Amino acid sequence: MRDGWIETSLGEIAEVIGGGTPSTAIAEYWDGNIVWLTPTEITSQDGKVVSDSIRKITDSGFKNSGAQMLKKDSVILTSRASVGYVALAGKDLCTNQGFQSLVPKQSVLAKFLMFWIQQNRSEFESRSAGSTFKEISKSNVKSIKLQLPPLPEQKRIIDLISSVDSYIESLQQQLESAKNSKSAYVNTIVTAVFARGKKTKIADIAEVKGGKRLPKGTPWSEEPTDHRYIRVTDIKDGVILTENLVYVPDDVWPLISRYVVNQGDVVITIAGTIGQVGVIPDSLDGVNLTENAAKIVVDRKLVRSNYLGMLLGSNYYQQDIDSKTKKTTQPKLGLNMINSIEIPLPELAEQDEIFSVVSQIDTLIASTNDLIMQTITLRSGLLSDLLSGEHEIPPSYDKVIGAA
Repeated sequence: MRDGWIETSLGEIAEVIGGGTPSTAIAEYWDGNIVWLTPTEITSQDGKVVSDSIRKITDSGFKNSGAQMLKKDSVILTSRASVGYVALAGKDLCTNQGFQSLVPKQSVLAKFLMFWIQQNRSEFESRSAGSTFKEISKSNVKSIKLQLPPLPEQKRIIDLISSVDSYIESLQQQLESAKNSKSAYVNTIVTAVFARGKKTKIADIAEVKGGKRLPKGTPWSEEPTDHRYIRVTDIKDGVILTENLVYVPDDVWPLISRYVVNQGDVVITIAGTIGQVGVIPDSLDGVNLTENAAKIVVDRKLVRSNYLGMLLGSNYYQQDIDSKTKKTTQPKLGLNMINSIEIPLPELAEQDEIFSVVSQIDTLIASTNDLIMQTITLRSGLLSDLLSGEHEIPPSYDKVIGAA
């Protein structure tokens, strides 16, 4: 351990505070002015500053909840079910019983503590117990050990990781902008082509057919056979994912041999996860298809498969598909509903032009998403090195940050 670093515990550097449990049935406890956090609001904002929530509690609700008010910059830690997610309080607030939050003492900076917890989530998960759902107790949170650098080093770590987070956030904004551009372009095309009267129903330009489940009691095989099998989880965002394809056992295949897809078929999920679309490539010609998806066999003289797949995967048609889905305990999109979908149908050359523009946007979306994933991995490795105490950020870094 480097000079100035100490081995300590969370209980020694922060006060650990549990949440509360007001009655949800008492109307006068709710719709007040005090922010009341639940764990789901933290798991989606992991590592962020949180200042608001869906629900707010009244003064009387707070007094009867058993909760304590957490001051701004308290470190909010989920302690039930999804254990170890963390955020920073952006204002005074309180939480329900699904938290063991930490109020840092003078020896530790709140954001450093948040980063440390975020990087060491597995430690909190491993100390959790429970049969219905996992939970970590206050005493277990307090007993967790860590190596704590001096305050100047904590600040350097905060500044460096925060700069990486800012870069990730800018990439995420670029990604969202590209997705919005794609959506706006498709909406414009659909509206313009419809206005020219060039539209048709899928039933008029394709044949829609269902897949086939394996016989009851027969599992698919992870051992390779000559018969690959596409499941719902293999169809995502316009492509067929081949990394985890399973196989139909040789002795079972004759029973479902007719239910295959061919190159150029458009497949769409119709049960469970609804509306995921993909286009079958050459490499998957003749593969079996799950009964939870349908294949759209297009008339290639009228429509391009990639053009139709692009349309059905767009936000415009995802909303249409959702409206046509039968809402039950197991949502289902009927083949007749797919047949009834109206699409813009320009000439093949124009379809190619439209798809070309969307493909360029898709390439930008994919490359930006890859860069985000790479940067997140880099951040994790960098934070791990810095928290180990084996890699020092030089004091001269303070001047760089100050000049930025």
